[in-house]
Amino acid sequence: MTPPKAPLDGGDTHQSPTTHGDHSIAAGTIRNVFIRWALHPSARWLPLLLACTALVIAGTTWPDGPARQYVLWGVLAALSLATAAARVLIRRPRGARVIATLSLVSVLATVGGWLAFRNVVLHGEIDVTGKVTSQGTQPLDASAHRTLTLGLDASALKEPRNALRLTLAIADHDPAGPTCLPESSATVSLMTSGVAAQQQTLRPGGTADFSLGAQVSTVRIDVTLSTARGCRMDVHTTEATLHDR
Repeated sequence: MTPPKAPLDGGDTHQSPTTHGDHSIAAGTIRNVFIRWALHPSARWLPLLLACTALVIAGTTWPDGPARQYVLWGVLAALSLATAAARVLIRRPRGARVIATLSLVSVLATVGGWLAFRNVVLHGEIDVTGKVTSQGTQPLDASAHRTLTLGLDASALKEPRNALRLTLAIADHDPAGPTCLPESSATVSLMTSGVAAQQQTLRPGGTADFSLGAQVSTVRIDVTLSTARGCRMDVHTTEATLHDR
C-alpha cells in the first residue's frame, strides 16, 4: 500500500483558522459592537444631540461671507438632523441594520458637516465691502491728477487671509450729460508695507485681485482715473472680499 503523501509547504491552507483573514474577523467584531451600541436605549437620542450641538455652535460662531460657501455644510447638517430624527421616531424598525445605519449616517454627517464649517471659518471668503475707507476728493478727472486712496485697517483684517478681491464702479459725475464710460478706466495700485507693489487696470465694474501674502495690519490702495479730456467721474467700491488663494 502506498503511504499518503505529506502535504507540501504552504498546502492545505483551507484548513487554516486565518483563511478568511484577521481583517474580516475584526470588521465583523466592530460591526457587531456598533450594532449593539446603536440598539441600546441610551444611544437613541445621542446622534440627534450631537447634530443639534454642532448646529448651535455653528450658529453662534457664524463668520461672514457669501452663502454659496456654506452649501456643503448645509447639506450635511440637514442629513445629520434628518437621519437622527428618523432614528428617534422609528420605534420598531425592520431590523437592527436600519437603526445602525441611521445612527452611523447621522454621526458621520455631523462630523463631516463640522469639518466643512471649520474649513469655511479658517479659509472662507470674508466680505469687507462696508469696511473700506476712502480718502480723496471726488469727482476725479484726467487733468487734476488726483488720486483716491482706499484702505482697510486692522479691525477689517483680523481674520488672516492672503488675498483681496476688489471691484470698482466708475460712473459719470453728471448722469444727465454725455457718458464718458467708454473712455474711462482706473489704475489701482497696492501700496502696503511688507507686500510687493502690485498694479492693475480696471474698466468700469472690473475686479482686481491682490496678493497680500502673510497677515498684514493695514491695506492701502491708490486709485488713479484715466478718462477723456473734460470728463469727471465718480469711483466707488462695490465689493471687497478677503479670501485665500
